[in-house]
Amino acid sequence: MSKYRKIYNDNLLGTTFVSNFKFYYASFKIQQQNGKVTDITLFLDSCAQIAIRTSRELKILGLIPCIHLLFGTGHEQKQIAEVISKKRKEVEKLFLQDDVSEDEINKLLYDFTDRINANTPRNTEGKLKLSIEYILKCYSIKGKKQLGDRIFGYLLKAKLIEANDPRERLDVWHNFIGKEINPSDVKLLATPELSRTNSLEKDLTLIKHLENIHQFFNEIGLPNVANIVEKDIKEEKSKTK
Repeated sequence: MSKYRKIYNDNLLGTTFVSNFKFYYASFKIQQQNGKVTDITLFLDSCAQIAIRTSRELKILGLIPCIHLLFGTGHEQKQIAEVISKKRKEVEKLFLQDDVSEDEINKLLYDFTDRINANTPRNTEGKLKLSIEYILKCYSIKGKKQLGDRIFGYLLKAKLIEANDPRERLDVWHNFIGKEINPSDVKLLATPELSRTNSLEKDLTLIKHLENIHQFFNEIGLPNVANIVEKDIKEEKSKTK
């Protein structure tokens, strides 16, 4: 079995952005080896159309309990289509490589410099929407769900979103993020600065997460939220001395 056939098989039922990207990448490589595809532009156009159609179908199927655990919510496919549309040159470059790493794939989606630009919304509503979109992106990347939980927690902590008890916080989460997605750690909605262990290594990881969140809120123009995060960063750093 070729390495591309293995990638194809391993990611056939992918439920994350990375796994879906690998599936389309492997599909291209297999067809290219077999002489069935020569124009990458046409192939990516086809991928985007398939991703959009699959996204719609999975959204409908998502009404069936637990179906998203097997096939995803459809949001991941929508992200594939968006990335192909907005970052075509970067996607083409990766598809033409003999190998592609998860870090390279994640960078297409999980990158502050590419995400924030001159079109950043000026009103709070628009900035809140941008935050929610980023939380959804975090949830499509393996190992980034807690980062999304913390971002939402800071929106609550800054009172940009109102919720006063665990039930309200979960209801508000579902209202903004979607009923098919549950927070990976509900405690982080109330205390986004929560350290889950006394390990120094884990504490340093938390500080890195908080610094990323601080940068994000500064870049989209929510300094009041960034200031809250900054205070938590200083407090966490004092614990590691």
